[in-house]
Amino acid sequence: MIAFESLNRNQRRAAAWDGGPALVLAGPGSGKTAVLTLRVTRLLEEDENAAVLALTLTDKAAAEMRERVGQVLREYADRAKLCTLHEFAIDLLGQHGSHLRIRPDFRLFTRDEDRVAVLEEVLRNRFGGGPGMPSDRTSLLHLIDRLFSESYGGAGPSSSLAPTPEWLPSLFNRYCDALVAANRLDFGSLLHFANRLLVEKPAVARVVRLAWSHICVDGFQDTNRAQYDLLRLVAPDRHHNLFVVADDDPVAYPWNGASPKRLRDLRNDYDVKTIRLPESHRCPPEILGHANRLIARGPRLIDRETTVSGREPRPASERIVRHEVYPTHRSEAECIGHDIRARDLSPAICVVLARTNLLVLRAAAGLRSVGHEVSVPANRRDFDAPVLGVLAEALRLANSRHDRVVLRRICREWERLTGVVIEPHAVGAAAALVGGDFLRAWVDVAEADAGEAGSVLQCIRTDLVDRLDFWSLVDWVVGEGWWSPGPREPDLLTWEEVRTWRDLHRDIVAKRGSGITLNTYLRHFDGSPKTPPPRPEAVQCMTLRRARGAEFRHVYLIGMAQEVFPSQRALRQGPGSGAVEAERRSCFVAMTRARETLTLTRAREYFGYVRGPSQFLGEMGFG
Repeated sequence: MIAFESLNRNQRRAAAWDGGPALVLAGPGSGKTAVLTLRVTRLLEEDENAAVLALTLTDKAAAEMRERVGQVLREYADRAKLCTLHEFAIDLLGQHGSHLRIRPDFRLFTRDEDRVAVLEEVLRNRFGGGPGMPSDRTSLLHLIDRLFSESYGGAGPSSSLAPTPEWLPSLFNRYCDALVAANRLDFGSLLHFANRLLVEKPAVARVVRLAWSHICVDGFQDTNRAQYDLLRLVAPDRHHNLFVVADDDPVAYPWNGASPKRLRDLRNDYDVKTIRLPESHRCPPEILGHANRLIARGPRLIDRETTVSGREPRPASERIVRHEVYPTHRSEAECIGHDIRARDLSPAICVVLARTNLLVLRAAAGLRSVGHEVSVPANRRDFDAPVLGVLAEALRLANSRHDRVVLRRICREWERLTGVVIEPHAVGAAAALVGGDFLRAWVDVAEADAGEAGSVLQCIRTDLVDRLDFWSLVDWVVGEGWWSPGPREPDLLTWEEVRTWRDLHRDIVAKRGSGITLNTYLRHFDGSPKTPPPRPEAVQCMTLRRARGAEFRHVYLIGMAQEVFPSQRALRQGPGSGAVEAERRSCFVAMTRARETLTLTRAREYFGYVRGPSQFLGEMGFG
């Protein structure tokens, strides 16, 4: 970890701050995570009465912070908690959710299909609907998620839906009631119920507030209303020791309800002092020059300083920033693949960024066509490998032996693994003979035709049916005991996902200890992404949204064409809508992911339509 003495003046001021609430406005690559982690470690080491709650918005940011202060956390584990806001809500509801009729053994929905099933039950049995209600259940879920993100209370009009359909408040409340009745929550409802708990139960709120003398928040610019309300409920005092780190050009991605209003709310609700970190140690000055020209064309959402580079300029011959034009979007991706080879770059240090998932997938296909291995990360909450799917569902069914939703899923995973169809209703009938235990009945049925998966089934019976020793099963999984040499070698994805489970297992044990219950293990297991790390020799391809908070040595930013980036939809909304400004800030964020070189590319044709150069290219200084 970086030493305090190596910080610059502004960084030292931030890391040493101890004078009430503070807002650190940080430019890209300005060392804000190092400052935050140094402040956490300093508080724990210097003040024996300090108790620090450090909150982030993403699993990636939380993992990075835990890695940096891991040694200190082990020494002061009883006085520090580093987690996402959703993890904090999970723990809060696990301890005190009974006040809202949420039992301590509640589980998380990880798949939309399970949420749709709850919604279908609400619509079928408890709710008559109304005019204008979408027939598509996924659209209804998106509406409910929007209400969750804006901290909707369940009564009256929505702040973001004008006008609010008459049927929506009733549907929202009945959906929440159905979640409680099933003792299953989803990610949006975690914050909803955590906020309700602290509002409706003042005694619980007092206990939570007394637990933490200092609260730190990373990535504050991306908080939505529900997340900010939870922060306010935990730290309501205007002079609380609240330390907030935010990007100084916030809200590049308003998809989750984030808004510039959060920073204004923060300044209104707290007597906050501002510390600025305008110096970037990541980007060369050549890249920052173009990025600053771009961002200067938009309105200032806050009083920001121009980001300056702490690095020396490079010789012009090195071409730190390049702009390339290709005939079609296919040739754009293929030529990037050839360019990586021509520059003798390792694929692992290169990334291709695009505004949309469709462009990312087309770029990945083009790179593969010229012989590159490609990694396209996805935020998965479940494993794709069938053997791991069976084992994960077995753990869930062991924890909830009468859950028909999990029973249906383990039958489906078993068919993916073995090709053998097991009907859930047949297992339900057999379970009547073994005390209603779906897991025992399912194992009995599956053993009739287990084939090569017999060892998997035997471990489930030994560790989960005959006894509840889930630690043995997990150790067997991450230790690769499920695999024995045979005619079918597991594919690369399976090995990658085993490593992902192993890393996740270590993280859960590090945070919660080895004495936790299966239910607690599963809550953290289900709440964590199952995305394997990028392959060592693969070019990464991802959307701008996913790249936020990351850095790469060589960045290729594709699709720099008008009506592609900025998008046709943003342009149609007009300059007053803020849509183009949001995409301009997204472009700034993407450009400043680069540590060594930035290549901006566009094609003259996308999906059969001729497109001219993006207005962003002109704004950043390219003719």
